Amino acid sequence: MIFFSRLTHPARIESAELATPDQIDAFIDSRALAYPTQIEDDFVQRALGLGVGTGMILDVGTRVGLILLKMLWQNENFYAIGMDTSSSLIERARETAQAWGLGERAFFQVGDARKMRLKTAYFDLVISDSSLHVFDDPLSVLREINRVLKPTGALLIRELQRPTRFQMQRKIDECSELYGARMRSHMETALRAAFTRPELDALVRASGLERVRISEQDEHHFYIERPGDSDPNSWIKVREQYM
Repeated sequence: MIFFSRLTHPARIESAELATPDQIDAFIDSRALAYPTQIEDDFVQRALGLGVGTGMILDVGTRVGLILLKMLWQNENFYAIGMDTSSSLIERARETAQAWGLGERAFFQVGDARKMRLKTAYFDLVISDSSLHVFDDPLSVLREINRVLKPTGALLIRELQRPTRFQMQRKIDECSELYGARMRSHMETALRAAFTRPELDALVRASGLERVRISEQDEHHFYIERPGDSDPNSWIKVREQYM
């Protein structure tokens, strides 16, 4: 399958996350458009429906933190850490958390998801939206997610599909319309850095993640997910006993 995929799809290129102020502003502006807002809200509802109703969330590649903050807004039993490599994005996320009154439950930090300085088996839910392709070693990211996620924890990762050679230009044009003209260059790079299904299957197998399901829910994205259970021994639950 991987060999056939290499024949039909262009080779992956290296990607880069949002870096310049103009790119960041373009990303934030795109959140006001119908499609980005809808798929963001769909992701939030999907994550909240995985069976975990309390505890700690980790958002890998949080960017400006909107998905994480929407989850905390809808469920007051969660606390969360959002991680990104960009200090500019993290600063925007912190500002938004304060503006939404969630600064005491949402903590944003600059960090490398390939080598997280976080406790093993600590998080009840790990999420990541279209960030895996940004890393030059995505397998290390998945292995780290597996390490910090509780055995009973839930997982939701959404990733872009890399189009075939014949679909690429059409997909770039479609995404430019959906995300706005200012996002065209970023979306083209992201699509060329994205994964095919066989590549994603191989990464998940090598990562050690268990009980996960990979699905194609729409023509642009893959989902890696597994349901979980709320941990009765979560530090948040223990904390509530003394408050």
